[in-house]
Amino acid sequence: MSKWIKQFLMAGLAGLIRPKHNRKYSLETKVAAVKAYLSSAYSNQELLQRYQIRNISQLHQWVISYNSGNLTVNQTTRKRARRMGRKVTFDEKKSIVQWTIDHDNNYKAAAEKYNVSYQRVYSWVRKYQENNDWAALKDNRGRNKGKEPTNELERLRKKVRELEAREREREVQIAFAKKLVEIRNREVDRPDDIKQFRK
Repeated sequence: MSKWIKQFLMAGLAGLIRPKHNRKYSLETKVAAVKAYLSSAYSNQELLQRYQIRNISQLHQWVISYNSGNLTVNQTTRKRARRMGRKVTFDEKKSIVQWTIDHDNNYKAAAEKYNVSYQRVYSWVRKYQENNDWAALKDNRGRNKGKEPTNELERLRKKVRELEAREREREVQIAFAKKLVEIRNREVDRPDDIKQFRK
């Protein structure tokens, strides 16, 4: 609470708004603030107001960095955008898998040679070797969605998946109800209070 009061006194209502990005200070501002702090010419509150610093701990960090000769300006870092893997045809996958197997499962070399990720090469080789069937490399995502099972085995598998999903949902609901009772019981001040819930 006292921190909010200080921020309000320093910058008004704007001081209470949490900024979306960290504020950046120039090296000159940091050095001037540190020197003023070390000279004891100003109180902490005056320093925060004078140099528009949100928190005294920030200034303390600058002092530590300054004393060790590491005070610098923070460089802005951009998040690296994740590069999407290129589309690979079924025939290309077969060629990549065959090449990898012929070269003693050298996934790294295959990834570099065919410009795909190591993980994709590894995954394709594993899929092929598990079934010893090229059809395992086909991309069937979304093709079976909404299709009704065509034989008894598929119908039974679908039924099992549905039952498992229902069971998981029921377990989550029970766990949630127990947690809710536990939280409500924590709010009861006296053990003999009639508001006590039973599990």
